[in-house]
Amino acid sequence: MALVWKGEYGVADDAWHDATSNYKPSSQTAVSSVIDIGVDCKEEEEEEEEEDGVSRVVEGFVERHHTERSPLVELPPALILEVLKYLDARALCIISCACTLFRRLASDSHGWKDFYCERWGLPAGLSPATASSSTGMLSAPPGKSWRELYVAREERCKVLMGRFRMDTLHGHTAAVRCVRLLPAANMVFTAGYDQTVRLWNLEEGLPLACSHPLGETVRAIAVDIGLLAVAGTDAVVRVWRAIPECAHLFDVAGTWSAVNEDGAEMPLYGHTGPVTCLGLDATHMYSGSWDMSIRVWERSSFECVHKLMHMDWVWALVPRGRRILSTAGSDVYAWDVETGQQVRLRTRVHTGQAYAVEGSRSGHFVFTGGEDGAVRMFDDRLARRHHSNSKIAVEAIAAWVPHKGGVYSLAFEDPWLISASGDGTLAMMDVRQIMKRSNGNGKSAANSVPLRWCHHTSAQVAGKEGEEIVQRFLPGGSHQSAYCVDLGADRVVSGGEERIVRIWDFSQALEIESRVQASRSNRRHRRKQIAMPLTEQQKWERKSGPRLGVSGTSSKGIDDKELPDWVARSRSRRGQGVGAS
Repeated sequence: MALVWKGEYGVADDAWHDATSNYKPSSQTAVSSVIDIGVDCKEEEEEEEEEDGVSRVVEGFVERHHTERSPLVELPPALILEVLKYLDARALCIISCACTLFRRLASDSHGWKDFYCERWGLPAGLSPATASSSTGMLSAPPGKSWRELYVAREERCKVLMGRFRMDTLHGHTAAVRCVRLLPAANMVFTAGYDQTVRLWNLEEGLPLACSHPLGETVRAIAVDIGLLAVAGTDAVVRVWRAIPECAHLFDVAGTWSAVNEDGAEMPLYGHTGPVTCLGLDATHMYSGSWDMSIRVWERSSFECVHKLMHMDWVWALVPRGRRILSTAGSDVYAWDVETGQQVRLRTRVHTGQAYAVEGSRSGHFVFTGGEDGAVRMFDDRLARRHHSNSKIAVEAIAAWVPHKGGVYSLAFEDPWLISASGDGTLAMMDVRQIMKRSNGNGKSAANSVPLRWCHHTSAQVAGKEGEEIVQRFLPGGSHQSAYCVDLGADRVVSGGEERIVRIWDFSQALEIESRVQASRSNRRHRRKQIAMPLTEQQKWERKSGPRLGVSGTSSKGIDDKELPDWVARSRSRRGQGVGAS
């Protein structure tokens, strides 16, 4: 459903109401009123036939179960759970309406954990070490089920359509080249041309720590709750392990080295050119360089186990599951983490350099940004194709051209993709409908065409033929280059040439929108009351004034013939009452 945003700079219009309030569930699918999994009642008719078939079967089963007892209920609960593993989130919601047993089993199904982790990874504060010692399975936080976590996170996906509060962090003395969010620790990490790494409090926007000058331009940061890595133009990767006793986790300033040597700075050598990108997962660290290689380091020993060679300078990388996605020159690569073998190569995906790459956590979808100002989306489950009149690969299932300058950075948090460009703007794209339309079966949202720049004058931009819609632009207050962007559940952080780090805070968007909708409802109610037709009494009172009331004495001199019927009748009743007494 296309939304038209009329307001910028944090002001949302009725598009929010159209996107969040139109879905009205039927009585048979009342579970949708309990959990909102983002299913639009106006889904496009191009929905997957296979997915529709599954939904129809499940809905038919629920309808039959309300009229006759199903044999499936007689099965052991463990066997029913095995059946539920083959259903998606929408089908699980529908089948939970059938009976109390199905509702309990559907809520406890470990499929919800897979749904959550496939879209957003592990929740903040959880790690593989949290797995239960008896079952070896990853358990949800105490007091919550995976279903509740999934529903709450899906609800928070709406916040990026709402109002925001923008903060600015000042401290860098030169352009900011890289930013990273660490929501689990409530921190922001920034670095750039001033050769320092700075740590900030995410909520308060206050500085926590600053490193000594590293003697290089810092071009890349990778961080999680246990490890911080930075690298830049001197080809050295510097890492810090987390110190639990340290209030800001990482001793970048070197003040804890005498207390805890494990948290001291550790340099890693091996690259022969500037390091442009870094990545982390549970077992490895990855570094890409202009020496045309990516090095895979063991996280425990920091030993280099693989060296992945490219055909040009490596610009960006991102680890996704058992794969690494990377860009070099104008090409996009996919590598197997365990073997170090190249899995897939896409050539000439952009006109010029491909500066940025991102991917879904499932590994199915790949996003790239390039020097031509375009953002492209690929499905790794589709076969490679070429346009007969173009040397550029046209296997992209979607394309946007939101920027006049090159796209230097991408950030993805399902379902939102954000790009930062040399023209100083940040563009936001919602990709959930494209994911639905392309489900690995050869159907695509649109065939790519040679891309053209389209000038944007409003918050939402419909591109030329073959281009998708940009849902929103975030105002930066400057036309200088935006070099980097990162995205959390309800925060967007960006840095660039103006030496300022900007944070867009959407955490109160749902609450603000709820108050706005309540205020609008009250205004509509008052307008209806004002527009209601007046009674005969109200019309006469407005015409004659308040002094000509029934109980007043000022109307005694007026002849009954000149008064309305209801006033004459009232006088007659009062006279009869006085005479009777």
